[in-house]
Amino acid sequence: MARIHLLPPGLVNQIAAGEVVERPASVVKELTENAVDAGAHAVQVDIEGGGLALVRVADDGTGMGPEDARLSLERHATSKLADAAALAAIATMGFRGEALPAIASVSRLRIDTCAGDGGDGTRVAVEGGRVVEEGPVARARGTTVEVRDLFFNTPARRKFMRAPPTEAGQVTEAVVRLLLANPGVGFTLRSGGRLVVASPAGAPLAERAGAAIGREAARKLVELSGRRGEVRVRALLTSPDHSEATGRGLYLFVNGRFVRDRATTYALLRAYAESLPTGRWPAGVLFVELPLDRVDVNVHPQKLEVRFADARSVHDAVFHAVAEGLKTAPWLRHGSPAAPPGAALPEAPVAGEEVAELLERARAAGATGATAVPPDPLAPAFDFRPAAEPVPGFTPAAAPGAGGGYFGSLRYVGQHARTYLLCEAPGGGLVIVDQHASHERILFHRLREAWRARRIAVQPLLLPQVVQVPAAAARALEGGIGELGRLGIEVEPFGGEAFAVKGLPAALAGVEAAALLTDLAQQLEQVEQGSAAEEAWHDLLATMACHSAVRASQDLSAEEVRALLDQLDAVDFKARCPHGRPVVFELSLAELERRVGRR
Repeated sequence: MARIHLLPPGLVNQIAAGEVVERPASVVKELTENAVDAGAHAVQVDIEGGGLALVRVADDGTGMGPEDARLSLERHATSKLADAAALAAIATMGFRGEALPAIASVSRLRIDTCAGDGGDGTRVAVEGGRVVEEGPVARARGTTVEVRDLFFNTPARRKFMRAPPTEAGQVTEAVVRLLLANPGVGFTLRSGGRLVVASPAGAPLAERAGAAIGREAARKLVELSGRRGEVRVRALLTSPDHSEATGRGLYLFVNGRFVRDRATTYALLRAYAESLPTGRWPAGVLFVELPLDRVDVNVHPQKLEVRFADARSVHDAVFHAVAEGLKTAPWLRHGSPAAPPGAALPEAPVAGEEVAELLERARAAGATGATAVPPDPLAPAFDFRPAAEPVPGFTPAAAPGAGGGYFGSLRYVGQHARTYLLCEAPGGGLVIVDQHASHERILFHRLREAWRARRIAVQPLLLPQVVQVPAAAARALEGGIGELGRLGIEVEPFGGEAFAVKGLPAALAGVEAAALLTDLAQQLEQVEQGSAAEEAWHDLLATMACHSAVRASQDLSAEEVRALLDQLDAVDFKARCPHGRPVVFELSLAELERRVGRR
């Protein structure tokens, strides 16, 4: 008996669906890309139940005749690729001909389409990959694809889906990516009949970016551009006075295709190294354009990754376009530029330069933090914050050294670059404390202990604070209101992308609610039951602590510094902040004297 046999077509399509159709958002992505490739000027997306009950995508593109409509449900049938030569220079979003048959194999799918202007269209209906209806239908030019009961015949796949609000958030994200890349196409998205996204054709990119990253971040956007050789870079990115906890607000497009490319993203972050703290990210949209034959888009089942023929030239173009733009942007005109990345420090062992070298070493030690972002600058070139208010949560100690521990024993000398606290150890050594990282560690410890004890104290707001968040973040927040309550954040939907904040943790007095909720929304999807739950809660609490901690470039009084040092002795893992960055760096007196030539 033969041991090797051909799989039946239905099973082949279901296997393909496992690669192409990860969740409802994957269906929306594939169908909406088809609409864009068909020359649509308007695309309307409707979902129910987060897309598991219904996904409907309607467009006014070229449409299909009866023969093409039926053929489109066959594997590897496509109008976008004719021969091997075209594979080396793909200009369309889709080209493999896998999406429709893969989706049809795990759903109840119906296509209504018309290629002419007479209204004589074609309907094809499929259930689990089997055609159950085919015939004429009245429809204007274009195509409507309706997908119901996704994964109805693969229950093992369906049980891995998230709650409907979470899935709806992923759908919103998929639509946002398409509307950013296609300014000439109008997009609308409705979830459960409620309008979530509406952007007419021709809307300015800055306006569309607001739907992706939120109104607050959109107000900080600045246009940057550059060209090196064959690579052209265009971007709308936030100024350094706005940053986020994750990279979810950063959108990278290569030849109009949304992709994830760590090396290209790192090149952008390297350009921001002079102006953003370690672990913080800019938000915005980055477009990279290069000849079609210089990039391979056929390296990922969902087309989310690309391979460049000359990756170095792309990364150099991104770095230089962003770095040069940041140097000349309007917000930098009132100060003097910081030293360029990698600038050598003077070798002369005089006291001021010695401190700078120590700070450089302390900063280098922080490269093991949560994200691969280049080190912080020695000193922020410009201060974007107002004069410091008294820091919430600081209770001045009765007397210097009252804590009795390592930090309590330090003698405070002064503040360097309004960021680093210079102290003298009992043995005469020089101790450098990062004020933001240290305060963040204190707040994180308090929040975590209160969360574990289910006793996070909530400070009700006298009047609810209404905040706006990006559309995708809004869907995540809707599904995570219970989790936010466990964190001491009392919030309710207020219509559309608005939320009414009614209470905040007492430990976070004065925190900016809109920025905090946006960052938390990007992390809520990770909070589930299971082995990763504790780590996800850790990240949420760390984000809350970061938002409320004293910032770099903020003046502190001697009393506030004394309180901070004494309180550090009372927390665990005090040597590092919850993101892994070092809190303290010490140079012994013997080492210091050796450096300045005294021994």
